Amino acid sequence: MAVQIHKVYLLGDFQLEPDNHLLKRQGLPVSLNKKRFQVLVYMIEQRDRLVPRQQLLDEFWDGSEVYEENLTKCISEIRKALDDQKKPHKFIETVPAVGYRYIGPVSEKVSELEPSMFAAEKMRGVKIVVEEDDALNGEFVSEKALPVQRRAPGVRELRQEGSRRGSWLLPAILGGAIIIFAASAFVIHRSRIPSATSSTSAPIRSIAVLPFKNLSGEQAEEYFSDGMTESLITALSKIDDVKVISRGSVFSFKSKELDPREIGRQLNVEAVLEGSVRRDGSSVRVAARLVSTKDGRILWSNESYERKLEDIFNVQDEIARNVAAGLTRKLSEPGTRRLTKRYTENSEAYQLFMKGRYHLGLRKGADVEKAIGYFEQAIALDPKYALAYANLSIAYASRSDLGALPPTSTMPEVRAAALRAIEMDDSLADAHTSLANYEHTFAWNLPEAEKEFRRALELDPNSSDAHHYFSWYLLCLGRFDESIKEIKTAQELDPVSLYINKDVGMFLYFARRYDEAIEALQKTLDMDPTFATAEIYLSGCYEQQGKYDQAFEHAIKVGELQGLSPAAIAQMRAAYTSSGWKGYVRKRLEQHKELAKRQYVRPFGFASAYARLGEKDQALQWLEKACDEHEVYVTSLKVNPVWDSLRSDPRFTNLLRRIGLAT
Repeated sequence: MAVQIHKVYLLGDFQLEPDNHLLKRQGLPVSLNKKRFQVLVYMIEQRDRLVPRQQLLDEFWDGSEVYEENLTKCISEIRKALDDQKKPHKFIETVPAVGYRYIGPVSEKVSELEPSMFAAEKMRGVKIVVEEDDALNGEFVSEKALPVQRRAPGVRELRQEGSRRGSWLLPAILGGAIIIFAASAFVIHRSRIPSATSSTSAPIRSIAVLPFKNLSGEQAEEYFSDGMTESLITALSKIDDVKVISRGSVFSFKSKELDPREIGRQLNVEAVLEGSVRRDGSSVRVAARLVSTKDGRILWSNESYERKLEDIFNVQDEIARNVAAGLTRKLSEPGTRRLTKRYTENSEAYQLFMKGRYHLGLRKGADVEKAIGYFEQAIALDPKYALAYANLSIAYASRSDLGALPPTSTMPEVRAAALRAIEMDDSLADAHTSLANYEHTFAWNLPEAEKEFRRALELDPNSSDAHHYFSWYLLCLGRFDESIKEIKTAQELDPVSLYINKDVGMFLYFARRYDEAIEALQKTLDMDPTFATAEIYLSGCYEQQGKYDQAFEHAIKVGELQGLSPAAIAQMRAAYTSSGWKGYVRKRLEQHKELAKRQYVRPFGFASAYARLGEKDQALQWLEKACDEHEVYVTSLKVNPVWDSLRSDPRFTNLLRRIGLAT
């Protein structure tokens, strides 16, 4: 390209010029040898993450262990150059035995240097190379350094004989420069016209927003960085034809230092958005960059946004718009409005909402209660905060799922909050999903449930929750092929979610595809060997296949993971040894009865045990009670293999009819 790009990093009092290999402080040069200078530049460019020691060794010392001491000395010399030797460090942070992170101030200044007349003459006889602007619609300058052109031999001759030819040389040079610049301008213009065959201009169709790093150093501020991440996931999910990985999967990478290309492989995405947040009192500093997972190329990055806390909405909008541009997406005016839609203008209410989302994501009883409290406080500050109502509905449903209370005590609140959210904003997919769940699992209004599920998916095709719960609905109706398709879509959007991966196996179990179910459930346990629910359905698969020894061993594993005492485990083993599978089931039933004396235990579990024992009357009585309490799993009566022995009984048919499942 005829113009050269010159980048300068401003580091507080320091100025770093990578192209000139120059570090200055208040205009005066600071001595730093080549290796240390390169390491400093590298750490600044990787400033949004911790750089492992081994990565620095691999990059600058060929990974040899003998150079560990050299790396330590290198960092020490960099700190000395930056006057950063006293603790706490202001520029280079050390994580003992792990690596280093650049934490100092940084902003970028990029300028274009027009070549001089003599620089133009150097290009005579040299092939012109034009570099495109990284396929970002011409809005951002490529971060790749442009190659330095070599001087043509003819230039040396001209300079040697300049005194003889001075009378006619200058007009010739000017004429040549004009021709070269005109040709370059034409080539550049042509290169910026989008091409259907250009790989760099192809739209990116999948992205993961990695958890923004909390650089405040305070655990209490973790909710804020997590909230930024979730807000950007929500915004980017509104871009048409772009797959955005759901919260559950991206948060599995929290606090992990992985190459973007490896994350891209695991999540099957073409780009990742990385970022960091540092909150300090009433101000906030946010940095972000979009990285290609194909080659690690930076598609877009920002100079750190330093704003007042109340301006956080503007920061999020700006990041979302720039990421859309980095994905080479041209948004219509309605598309831009969807991307930057705000659900409240009250920054205090927004922070309470983020705290609620943080605790809701922890999936524990006490945290769910905290989440409910924060959502209610946000609504008190902004009674029109529809998104807070939608999440309050989800939190109420989570309270029901935890099983501490019967659904009849909790589910009416789910409906009320979802309807309030939809009344204020009909475009909230989460509210429609929550209402659909209520209609399916509690009200048993199946046509209304399907209508709400389809509305949710129309509003947000990227919602793994909507696909997940809709797949459960389809399964319960016996629409197995449709159900498996939906759960696989949910899995693509949330590939490392334990619950979704487990449900792939569970749904295959309900479809009587036991070998496939076992394979899927085992993959879930490979992800987390302590996930007890996967063990439950593995045991069920082997039971249905008549492989009782395997079924029993997985059942024992469930008990161990759920924290049963060694005495209880020993009783179960003794019962199986003396009386086989039914002996184990009966012992487990006795243990549930003892537990029910101290806390609420779902009737569905008792019904399942009696069905396994062949005691139909007791099984049907407990199923009747489960229906009275509107337990979620009664909706699976039509397809669950556990109830096969009851299907010929008219009382069972009546239960199916009551739920709306009778054919």
